Amino acid sequence: MHTRRSFLRTSLAATTAILADVSSIAAKERPALSKSASDAYVGGVKFVTPEAPDYATAREVYNAGILTQPKVIACCTSEIGVQHALERAKAENWPVAIKAGGHSFEGFCLNDDGLVVSVSPMREMQLDPKTGILTAGAGCRLEEVNQFLLARGRFLPAGSCRTVGLAGLTLGGGYGMFARKWGLTCDHLRRVKMVDGAGIIRDSNEEPDLLWSSRGGGNGHFGIVTELTFNTHAAPTQFSSWKFRVYKLDPNRATALLEAWFDATSELPNEAFSAWIMNGSQVTVVVITIGSREEKGLVAFRRRLAGLTKKVTSGGPTSLKKALTWYYGEQGPVYFKNASAGYYKGIDDIRSALPGIFEEVLTVPGLIFQINTLGGAISSDVEGAYPHRAFPYLGESQAYWESNSHAAVLREAIGRMRDHIARAGVTNHYANYPDLAFADWPTAYYGAENYARLQRLKQRYDPENRIRYPQSVQLPFD
Repeated sequence: MHTRRSFLRTSLAATTAILADVSSIAAKERPALSKSASDAYVGGVKFVTPEAPDYATAREVYNAGILTQPKVIACCTSEIGVQHALERAKAENWPVAIKAGGHSFEGFCLNDDGLVVSVSPMREMQLDPKTGILTAGAGCRLEEVNQFLLARGRFLPAGSCRTVGLAGLTLGGGYGMFARKWGLTCDHLRRVKMVDGAGIIRDSNEEPDLLWSSRGGGNGHFGIVTELTFNTHAAPTQFSSWKFRVYKLDPNRATALLEAWFDATSELPNEAFSAWIMNGSQVTVVVITIGSREEKGLVAFRRRLAGLTKKVTSGGPTSLKKALTWYYGEQGPVYFKNASAGYYKGIDDIRSALPGIFEEVLTVPGLIFQINTLGGAISSDVEGAYPHRAFPYLGESQAYWESNSHAAVLREAIGRMRDHIARAGVTNHYANYPDLAFADWPTAYYGAENYARLQRLKQRYDPENRIRYPQSVQLPFD
């Protein structure tokens, strides 16, 4: 949601530890660069090398375990700056990676042997008050997008982690607590501007295939997106939440509770979202709504869960502005390993893997298994590269640690969970929750047909394969 780290860590805190004109809005929200800082940007770019005092800040990513050290980081404030960065990469024959929020689970936003184009400084926002259309720089983070829009009575459905980049989230799909009501973040995308691998500025208004690929086709494949334009919604007037907890579970009781959750979620209204989170021998079920607390399906869900759990707490109704801060999570960096645990139609898709998964979570401290509700508006037919609309559930494997010795144990446990899930026949995965160990990741993330189409776009926009990382789209027949 980015329901993942931030959502999990915050929701489990007790367990584990208004409208102005466009020009005035743009001026007010423009991030201020000090005179000395702005002077350092020549032609819209500042090249930062490892010995520079601001290198550590420029390369910082959310996953503290990613130690990759790029040769140069090009911090860009404009499309022209991005073009200059690509010119240098070509002259030096360096590979290029792209960084905005720095939340890639596997560190795909960095590289060890080349140049990183950072669009993090590109954080201007404009809102058309008549149409509710948002135009945002590729460096915008979710917290500032939420603050900007909510102050004007608007909202863009996205994830929850405050520092996640809007661009990366959107390009991989972008789901969260509000996607069942309104669809994925990428479903709201109506235009992108991109500098392709050859340094040419592209506009999806002129090239519709670019918009198609930007709706869930992943990022960092064949160009650097510099600007995104979205439809937004009138902000919800209230937010309510509940947490149901069960303690001292064994595999049989955990399975029975999960069966009941799958069954109960089928009746949830689209205004509601739920997550089933297992951490050690405890399960926490979270449910939220931006609709009526007394909606029939939601009341039935709560009654069902209340009869199966030991403790229930509730929050709200409150404002969305306040509620979002509950899920913002830590600023980071954090030591963790997270990965997609696959898409499911229902419990039968994952049933044969549950004994192995539960064994790992029950015996390896720091390991978490989570399932989130999709469905609703996500299943609508939207023209785009996101291929998993038919699946109403998405699983996540998660692990958090503070010492290297514990890291090795948790990584191995995540690997065993991945194997259990694969043996169960679950092969579809969320591109924004990548794992280097996934077999046939192109099909898992994008589907074979969509991946072939993405490869043709790679040939068009980045024929030299300048922009690349371990799971970037490959050139056809490469």
